[in-house]
Amino acid sequence: MKKIDETMSIYQIINEYPFLLKIFKQHGMGKFENKDVLDQLGPLLKLRTALSMVAVNKDSFIELLNQAIADNEANGDFTLADSPERQKELTLLALLPCGMKMPFNRALNEFSTEYSKETGNVLHSLVEGNVNHEISYYAYMDSVTSVEELPDIIISSDINSFYHKPFQENFLNYEYFTDLGASPMNSDFESIGFADPRGQFTMLSGNLLVLVTIDELMDGQVTPTSWEDVLKEDFRNKVIMRGQNGFFCNGVLIPFYQLYGMDGIKKLASSVYAGSHPSEMVKMIDSRKDDVPPMYIMPHFFAMKIKDKSRVTITVPKEGAIVSPVQMLVKKEATERVKGITDFLCGKKFGEISARAFFPTTHPDVQNKLEDVDSLYWLGWDFLLDTDIGALKKEIAEVFNKQFMITGGVV
Repeated sequence: MKKIDETMSIYQIINEYPFLLKIFKQHGMGKFENKDVLDQLGPLLKLRTALSMVAVNKDSFIELLNQAIADNEANGDFTLADSPERQKELTLLALLPCGMKMPFNRALNEFSTEYSKETGNVLHSLVEGNVNHEISYYAYMDSVTSVEELPDIIISSDINSFYHKPFQENFLNYEYFTDLGASPMNSDFESIGFADPRGQFTMLSGNLLVLVTIDELMDGQVTPTSWEDVLKEDFRNKVIMRGQNGFFCNGVLIPFYQLYGMDGIKKLASSVYAGSHPSEMVKMIDSRKDDVPPMYIMPHFFAMKIKDKSRVTITVPKEGAIVSPVQMLVKKEATERVKGITDFLCGKKFGEISARAFFPTTHPDVQNKLEDVDSLYWLGWDFLLDTDIGALKKEIAEVFNKQFMITGGVV
């Protein structure tokens, strides 16, 4: 169990453990139930600061939170990092981009209540953030060989181990899963060939990556209009992308490799100053400090959270906003058993929730909020099916990290 401590942000705590919100409400911090307050203030506000503002004893409150987590886990809940083998106990596992997790949780909790009333069944689900699971759950999945070890429904994000050779050989080649998405899907995605041609992945949404520049810190440099411009020597150590502790986002690295080869990966590593969580990128930009990097590769969702957008330029490079996929695997043999759940996940109501949160949906009857995103860049299924993605990731990571350290990247 991960212990709560006073240095964690309110957003981090509630995002990781949504059931703790009721304790915050009981102690005068009900304002975090408001999504806008949580999204805007939560990432900036440390727990110790929030507690001092409402005159709550810090040690007692933290003990209460940690006990609630322990009780929750003792009652049958678990974290994927600690017990990945227990995923088979679940009907639904969802590993989501940070910005999508909170609206998904709210919608799922509401649905679960109605589902239990109508069917008399409890929906056994686990919803966690996708970040950090590249080296925990997804590494574990490379060794799983039996479909009985998997939940009936898995929602995941990014180009993860479900695209690796072991999963393809052990599962996809046997056609254990079925695509439940609409055909044709939303025109925003139909136009880029987003649907799985094998009919196994149900593509739900995309986490769109754009480029944000702080205008006054560009030192007269022209704002990039293509992803290739980011690789210029003029931008050495000028870029922040998602990453931490030596790991950098494959949702960025693999498209850059596809576009510009391994030489492009080396150049990108030279341009990157550091890896950071997107919420921290927003904090850097909103700090108005002049010693932060001027360029950020970040999700569209987080770009929309920047307070003063008059100071920045949000660019969709000419190749398009990079699509980091949000996909679902549904066991073919469980299709009828989980139909009520998948009807909700593939339905218009959830599609609208996703679209409002700046995660465009593939549902054909929903209008996505893409007024400022005029094109999308998708790796394409030919590349994903013809490439040993797991081996490629390792090669890219080795090349990137070596160059990153040579050119003065900050870990």
